[in-house]
Amino acid sequence: MNIQSVIGSLILAVALSASTSFALDSSTESAGKTLGAKMVSEISFDEGKSTLTDSAKDDIRKMVNEAKQKGKIDELKVAVWADREYPTEGAKASKQDVNLANDRARSVKNFIKDELKVGSVNTYNMTERPNALQKFMHTDTAKTKTAMEDSGAAPRTQDETGFFNQKAKSSKAVIMVYMK
Repeated sequence: MNIQSVIGSLILAVALSASTSFALDSSTESAGKTLGAKMVSEISFDEGKSTLTDSAKDDIRKMVNEAKQKGKIDELKVAVWADREYPTEGAKASKQDVNLANDRARSVKNFIKDELKVGSVNTYNMTERPNALQKFMHTDTAKTKTAMEDSGAAPRTQDETGFFNQKAKSSKAVIMVYMK
């Protein structure tokens, strides 16, 4: 195998992993499974935008329809990032980032509830770390964010996003399906 074929294979692998929204890194899938999700998917947002792209809608629609064919959906959990990674301990996100993630969460939730008729959709703003009370009370928010962080699915630094940013979550949402 010569260097040109190695480089060609590497470029193809990077292109495929970047263009496929269903292609999850193992840490994201692991976090979802640890939390009890039966299906896990990831969608991307255009930078600075909160509206769902047609591609993201198609991906969500396919996942929900596939889940409905397998049984009754209990709930969907949606972890949503702004255009930055999960904050490090002690760091605080800007008001703009918090609002962008909230707007994205609302877009995903409204699409799932209104168009796909799923009754229970919980969203998690990944620009904010769980607070002390949430951690103490072991709330769903604290459990979800902690599981995502512990598994590596919520990278905080450039080092944690991978060599080609394949683990980066900025401008993304992770959707987890829970069945009855």
